[in-house]
Amino acid sequence: MTPELLVDVILAVGLVALSLRVVSGGELFRDIVVFIVFGLVVALSWARLGSPDLALAEAAIGAGVTGALMLMAYRRLASRSGGASGDRSRRLRLAAPVAVLAGTAVAIIGLAALGIDGASDSGGAAALAALPATGLGNPVTGVLLMFRGLDTLLELVVLLVVLLGAWAMMIPGPPPALHLVSRDTPLVAALLTIAAPLCVLVAVHLLVVGADEPGGAFQAGAVLAAGGVLLVLTGVLRPSREAGPVIRLAVLVGPAAFVVVGVSAMAFGRPVMELPGLWAVYLIETAMMISIAVTLSLLFGRSGGFRRGGP
Repeated sequence: MTPELLVDVILAVGLVALSLRVVSGGELFRDIVVFIVFGLVVALSWARLGSPDLALAEAAIGAGVTGALMLMAYRRLASRSGGASGDRSRRLRLAAPVAVLAGTAVAIIGLAALGIDGASDSGGAAALAALPATGLGNPVTGVLLMFRGLDTLLELVVLLVVLLGAWAMMIPGPPPALHLVSRDTPLVAALLTIAAPLCVLVAVHLLVVGADEPGGAFQAGAVLAAGGVLLVLTGVLRPSREAGPVIRLAVLVGPAAFVVVGVSAMAFGRPVMELPGLWAVYLIETAMMISIAVTLSLLFGRSGGFRRGGP
């Protein structure tokens, strides 16, 4: 067995073992640590597959940011229950192995990035050469929608699954109260009157220019969601447990539009997920923006829907 094959076998077995340990563990802190280690092993696996960009994203977001948020939540839970001091020694014992694994992951990812062959016949160069035929000027939008449409659709599906999981974990009863900023506070009402329409304007601008310049549905949806957060924090929108038909339609319109347009391409002899033109790009981007904005706002409000607040 070659050393490369041995490393691949160790990574494959480690991924399966760690994933089983995460979902079957019974101790919260240890499960969080195992989840972080699992993310680092996933990053190493992406590095072995020659994808340092995905490896860095997994190490930074999957293991780093998500793991840090979990540890912060665990610390708050432990401090409330009075068990923080008893777990300190265990945290110190686990810190060194996790740090060594993280350093090893960074080193392997760096070596993988240095070893990438920058040949001119790469997939990125081929996609860039085919970009003028799509009518798009922004290569990021062109790659995401015209050449990696399935990946973009799956990103929307992941966001939808997260929202469904949050809905499934909601405790019956009224939604948790949020710390609201009173609109009677000086300048709050005036700033809200300016900021909320400005979020809509900026979101539409990012959506429109995304075909030729940096922007697009994800950026526009995030800005529009920021406007929704402002409305929630000031009580203009109140969280509710029930998701009405409008909310459900807004959450599903992005993935649904993508699937309908992508699959209908086969009726005209095109490959599945190949968009027929710029009109389809703008249609899907608009639907995606709505779904992303509503989903992020619902996740922030920890609610199934929204209702109008007081005056």
